[in-house]
Amino acid sequence: MSTSDFVTESWLRRHFGLAHGSEIHLPAGARLTPAAGQLLAERKVRVKYLGDDGRVYLRDEHVHPLTGANKRPGNRCVVCGSQVQRKTELLTLLDDRRLVPKTHPRIALRGKLDTLIAQTVVVQTQFDRENRYSPLRKLLADLRSYMGNVLRSEVSGEALLPLGMGDMNAATIHAISHQPLEYLGRDHLLPDRDHGADIALLNLLRALVREAELAAVRVFVDDAFELSREDIVQGLNRLSSALYVLMLLRVLSESDVERVLQKLSSP
Repeated sequence: MSTSDFVTESWLRRHFGLAHGSEIHLPAGARLTPAAGQLLAERKVRVKYLGDDGRVYLRDEHVHPLTGANKRPGNRCVVCGSQVQRKTELLTLLDDRRLVPKTHPRIALRGKLDTLIAQTVVVQTQFDRENRYSPLRKLLADLRSYMGNVLRSEVSGEALLPLGMGDMNAATIHAISHQPLEYLGRDHLLPDRDHGADIALLNLLRALVREAELAAVRVFVDDAFELSREDIVQGLNRLSSALYVLMLLRVLSESDVERVLQKLSSP
């Protein structure tokens, strides 16, 4: 689209899944119609504007692509509390103030999330090569957006919004993943090569989410088995369920996918 174009509600619905709390990217000069702006506000969709030079904006403010911060981070050592004048390759930022060794467990978790996001982008380039399942591609984009939310939440310390995928909320996704025969008319799926490449790709992402979830539990559980970031652990758990639901949807026919998604979006 042209940077001077108005972004309408119908254009948004054609191009994005618009799950609650997701993120979309638009050209820096794009303008929202009132109806489009209201839709995004109601669904708490985060809009980032991308300049031709690669810079990222929230409205007119230049921000960091991951954290959304517009200030240069500090360099205070988390061990000694002193300001570090020169950050060596051993150290990295834990947040916008503190440095830690790269062996820190939270940095290891971020590595898992980074790998998951990277693999998801690869899958997006390969999923549905015959271009028959456009609704599922938009749902996968919602999940890619949520992965970014998980990483941003871990880095910033902000609460993670519940998962959404299209018009499905976390509770609906959880229910479908446990009772697919009731909701989709198809029982549980045990991935096999005969199911094809799309199922194999989604199942790979599901397994990577499980690895990230286990890493998150190791980071955030204490000696009393209480979680300091239950939102992140639960979010990753629901994310694996969402990918499983996508797998179940992908084995349905095109017409059945349209029918099921229409039914799930009905009030």
